[in-house]
Amino acid sequence: MIGIAPDLKLFGVDPGENEAPQSAFVPYGYQESLNTGLTIRVNGGDPASTTAAARAAIRASDPNIPLYAVRTLEEVRRVSFWQYGLYGWIFGTIGLVGLLLAAVGVYGVLSYSVSQRTQEIGVRMAMGAEWGQVVKLFVGQGLLLTGIGIAIGMVLAAYGMPLAKSLLYKVSPLDPLSFGAVGAFLVLTALIASFVPALRATRIDPVIALRAE
Repeated sequence: MIGIAPDLKLFGVDPGENEAPQSAFVPYGYQESLNTGLTIRVNGGDPASTTAAARAAIRASDPNIPLYAVRTLEEVRRVSFWQYGLYGWIFGTIGLVGLLLAAVGVYGVLSYSVSQRTQEIGVRMAMGAEWGQVVKLFVGQGLLLTGIGIAIGMVLAAYGMPLAKSLLYKVSPLDPLSFGAVGAFLVLTALIASFVPALRATRIDPVIALRAE
């Protein structure tokens, strides 16, 4: 039988491999030195459960045929992708640690900045400002600073992430979900870091707040 098979990747899933290699099928008797194998399709059930029956059928046909490396296609796929799983675990751990450090830094800086302005809050409250207005002002300023920082970080990440493209599989270096989740988490951190100390400062007696250093 002569025909043309569709393009496929036999030796890897390198994202940089855009074209399938030139190849052709030849009869086994034409080049017997090549290793060969048998692929069995199972309709339902656990494919591993058919291993014993397949071994028995092959040995009944020819007891001299060696049998080795008997695996399911799922096992073959998992072994073939082990490096991508390792890369994912390493970069995921590094990214999580970096995100937590960034969140701690954002919270610490904004919280300290607001607490240092206790006297200003006292003045505003003494002049008749409502606590909601004061909190809104400080939260808005905190979110503005955080937004500027996130924007700068996103631009730098957009330029740097393509360098790791060769380590990714079926994931875009500019994955919008990842960028959006990180940005939303930092915005939430900034919101809490600005809201909590500002709200606490508005509950202090204005006279005491004016005396604060």
